[in-house]
Amino acid sequence: MAVRQTHNVQEPKESQTVSRARKFLNRISLMFVLILAAGGTAIYINNVMRVNKMLNEVRALEKTRDSLISVNQQLKSKVLDMQSAPRITDLAKQRLGMIPNPKAPTSVTP
Repeated sequence: MAVRQTHNVQEPKESQTVSRARKFLNRISLMFVLILAAGGTAIYINNVMRVNKMLNEVRALEKTRDSLISVNQQLKSKVLDMQSAPRITDLAKQRLGMIPNPKAPTSVTP
């Protein structure tokens, strides 16, 4: 039976100061990543809140615009009614005492 021989290759141990420095750098790196992630999350949440606020403002402005369009259409309709020939003729008769010409107007062309 053959005896297995294992060679223990011993790696040189790091000095205590190098080990401490490495642990310190690992901790600093981890802290930096955590702070960066927290900052990114805070910026993202702030952005979402601002976008929601702007969307609410847009909705409110759209409602205002729609109501103003409706009022504008009503006013245009009222203007057309007030400019109608029958209304103006009636007002001329009632308020100014005008009488309509019994014969149709004629135009003279040279």
